[in-house]
Amino acid sequence: MKKEFYSIRINTLRAHDPVPFDIFLYIASRYLHYTRINDEMEESRLKNLKSKGVKKLFIESQDEDRYLKYLETGINSLSDTRMTVEDRASLANDTMLSSVENAEKNLETEVGYNSQKNQLEKISEFIGSERGPIKSMIAAAGISIDNSQHSATVSSLCMALAKKLGTLDSNAIVELGFAALLHDIGKTKLNFDANLPVSKMTPAQLKQYKNHPADGAEMLAGKPFVSPRILGLVVSHEEYGHGKGFPEKKNVFGLDTSYQILSLVNSFDRFCQDNSLTHSAAIDPFFSKHDEDFDQTLVSTFVTILT
Repeated sequence: MKKEFYSIRINTLRAHDPVPFDIFLYIASRYLHYTRINDEMEESRLKNLKSKGVKKLFIESQDEDRYLKYLETGINSLSDTRMTVEDRASLANDTMLSSVENAEKNLETEVGYNSQKNQLEKISEFIGSERGPIKSMIAAAGISIDNSQHSATVSSLCMALAKKLGTLDSNAIVELGFAALLHDIGKTKLNFDANLPVSKMTPAQLKQYKNHPADGAEMLAGKPFVSPRILGLVVSHEEYGHGKGFPEKKNVFGLDTSYQILSLVNSFDRFCQDNSLTHSAAIDPFFSKHDEDFDQTLVSTFVTILT
């Protein structure tokens, strides 16, 4: 029987702690055993992997629950002020990346759902603890070069903006973070590169692309732990302005605050991704282009987070 594997991010591994699962590297289309169960992950080995640009490792899918429990222990260190903000930000970003990459699997079981919810609650608390964390998380992420990083960045920025506004309760913020992690899951149905800039898509590709919000909501509709609100946020995340978006050309100004936050942050980070711009460099060109497409209170608050 062919083994199935589950991706994990390197910054979620803790130096000197035994790992309760086998770890594999993926090299030349093969999974190579790297660390055995209950061995310590030595700091020198982690540094060596990072120096070679390794960002992702793998475990067997049967060890998913063990990894989620290991991750929960690690995520508690976000409140450990003995660690630098930068190290905690890298942990938070890679935790969210692992969540994006394994989102469908995580939502199949109550254990997976509760683990992901706990992670978002801890990351939300970390983001709101001071101004530094969100800036450090964005620095750790860099420009979104793929859909996984885009979704993780959108999630962290949505929670940061919601916290700064102060109009949503903690449950609504976590639910918004969840929806942001999942918002582009429908892109997995595209038969072309999901990272292709919209300006370079053919008419046929653009037509298919504009279905991805509805495709994503359809994919998630059968998941037992996905709320109707999360589905609504996913299906509406490309709506903006006075009916300029898709798939339903809604007036974004008539939508709830959570919907408007996700619309703004998604549009902004996708603009950065398509144009290879940092967030700070994208502020002027993006808002010059979309000066009437988003609520000005949201925009001004968002800019203070980015700067």
